[in-house]
Amino acid sequence: MHIFSSLTFYIYDMQLKSKVLILFSVSTLIALIGIQGYLIYNSYELKQKTITIDARNAIAKIYTAPAVDSIAWMYRTDFLNHLEAYKNQKISKQEILQLLDKKSTEINPGFLDVFNKGLNQFDDDYKIQFKKIVTSITLTDSLGNVETLYPEKSTDTIILLGENFQQQKGMLINNSTWQKDHEVFYNESSEVFDLDFKSSIFMNISNWNSLIIRELSGLLILSSLLFLFVVGLLYYSIQNLLKQKRVAEIKTDFINNITHELKTPLSTLSLATKTLTSEHAKGNEEMTSEAIQIIDRQNTRLQNLIDQVLKSSLGYQQIQLSTEAFNGCTFLKELLDDYCLTISPSITIDRNVESTGIPIIADKFYLSTAIINMLNNAIKYGGTKLKVAYTIDKIDSTHTFIIQDNGIGISPKYQKYIFHKFYRISEKNTHNYKGLGLGLYYTSQIIKAHEGTISVKSETDKGATFIIKIPIVS
Repeated sequence: MHIFSSLTFYIYDMQLKSKVLILFSVSTLIALIGIQGYLIYNSYELKQKTITIDARNAIAKIYTAPAVDSIAWMYRTDFLNHLEAYKNQKISKQEILQLLDKKSTEINPGFLDVFNKGLNQFDDDYKIQFKKIVTSITLTDSLGNVETLYPEKSTDTIILLGENFQQQKGMLINNSTWQKDHEVFYNESSEVFDLDFKSSIFMNISNWNSLIIRELSGLLILSSLLFLFVVGLLYYSIQNLLKQKRVAEIKTDFINNITHELKTPLSTLSLATKTLTSEHAKGNEEMTSEAIQIIDRQNTRLQNLIDQVLKSSLGYQQIQLSTEAFNGCTFLKELLDDYCLTISPSITIDRNVESTGIPIIADKFYLSTAIINMLNNAIKYGGTKLKVAYTIDKIDSTHTFIIQDNGIGISPKYQKYIFHKFYRISEKNTHNYKGLGLGLYYTSQIIKAHEGTISVKSETDKGATFIIKIPIVS
């Protein structure tokens, strides 16, 4: 009992440590994701700034070239000429702006040609759009009176040079002001005006995402691989931890069951031994004989229990089959006839055994053991009405045995474990049924030794159906 209590404490301690370890591992993974995300974001910001600086430098180099400067003076010269016409009241304010827009449209193809050629010399991969727009135009006379030709908050943007793209997508890279003291002649006189011509330059990198992805592709691939590796390692570790935890629980359960199974015969042997050594047994042949018979029966029970553990622990590789050809229909009928003699009259077995005419190649002893184990298991877990069927499955060419019961059933979440060694379902009152958790394991090993399969279909409180398939050997 002291050993069992120590083992129970060990299992509880292991469960607690497992939960702490899993929580710590998940927290570490989340922290790693956060750090990795932060580093990638910083790398993204750095690359974004680098690309922006490179693009601005390229635009500055192109825009300050003599060819571009000559093109820019075309709309400036034209605007100064129209400014005199405006002051001489030959054209309106709206017309001077329309003429500026028209002149800009005329010279723009030449600018775009120069700009794109200069951009190609810089880097073919950069898809940069350029736009220079009018921000405001004002005139100030000698008395300080200000006349606004183009208001600063105007929505009718005049594109001086470049392409038209949504301003929200662009990036402001420069604000410039063209200031000039311009003498205007009108009415046989002249007047000097201060011209304040403000403009803004925007750029837009249309292939921004592809550039960033290209620059960060190595980092993203390495980060993804590292992340997948860590997640896989964590998943594998947790799975192994849960598996060890489950194995430890199963072993504890097995020790509990075997202790319970051994306790009764050992107690009986102790009582029988005391009876033999008591004064009442001296000269009482009947009492002595009865005690000896009890000892013999309990010794046999202990031996059978030990044999059950040893034999049922064999894997299918250790099972030595002695196969022979026999009639499956006759075999099953005889087995059920004999089995019905050993069970309670309240238990019924409905048979549906087909006469297939195809002999089964198997070991009679081991196959009988497997089927009897299934029948015993069905009855032990509440089955009172059993159905046993035998047929040929022509689709997968197998001899098929079906054992169905109306017992307590098996929850789907436990069905994948029931053929494991020592496994017993830890749910509701299932541990009220005696056993070591070896019957279904041993049955599955027998079927595997025959190169067959065993499966289960069941729901809680709706009974269970076990299906055994043995290949047809031609």
